Amino acid sequence: MADSIPDIVTDLDMPDRTSSDFDADAEFAASLTVEQRQALSSQLDEIYHQVPATCCAGSGECCVLTDDEMREGYATMFPLYLAEYVRIAEYVRHEEPAERARDLLGHTQERPGQCPFLGADRGCTIYPVRPLICRTYAVLDKETIDAAAKLHADEMPEEWVRGFVRREGAMYCPRVTVMQPDKLVQHIHNLISYTYERTMARLSRDVFEQLPEARRKAVRKQIRRRGWPTRWTWGGFNALVQARASWIEQHLKTYWKHAQLNDLD
Repeated sequence: MADSIPDIVTDLDMPDRTSSDFDADAEFAASLTVEQRQALSSQLDEIYHQVPATCCAGSGECCVLTDDEMREGYATMFPLYLAEYVRIAEYVRHEEPAERARDLLGHTQERPGQCPFLGADRGCTIYPVRPLICRTYAVLDKETIDAAAKLHADEMPEEWVRGFVRREGAMYCPRVTVMQPDKLVQHIHNLISYTYERTMARLSRDVFEQLPEARRKAVRKQIRRRGWPTRWTWGGFNALVQARASWIEQHLKTYWKHAQLNDLD
């Protein structure tokens, strides 16, 4: 995880966001046809279906970073894949009141202390379209993680198994109950083999190709790289997708330079 950084927009002393800089009806939405959005949703749901369903105490603690977690560089709803971002943004446009949608799509903090989708009742306001990282959080307990590591030690690269133990161990929560244990075997295989990640990255690269060429060129000029991260954060993708051309030209280079979670392909 990247080192802890302050919230970018606040500390860079950028001008206040206005409707001329960010717009909930940004042109990016029109770059995907209805058929393309439906196909993307189907592909994402196919992936999500492989994750065992869970239930939890609903405290919202996993959506808020402690002071120690902020210092250690943790982030909420991270990593978020570009393919997932597109679906969530579409959901926000249609399901949230206009003012709330504008605020969410204008949110550019790369690493806020609290997930912007945590509701007043501590529930998730985008639960039907929540991303993979939220769905896989705390699915595995420590005993299951240890047993899976031993089982796959001789058939998977050692580095993969170590990464699996490290990642899943950091997301353990004793208040989570697995409701579909029959899916655990395939789920564990997907985690260790990076099947989820590879599939999400492929979908995100496909989405990138569907972006308006003018936006891709404007962003490329500022960040000096051929493509975009396939995974980043809600605020980071908002800066790339929702900002108007004037904001991209004036502020994106500085935003990108100070970001610390934007180097994932």
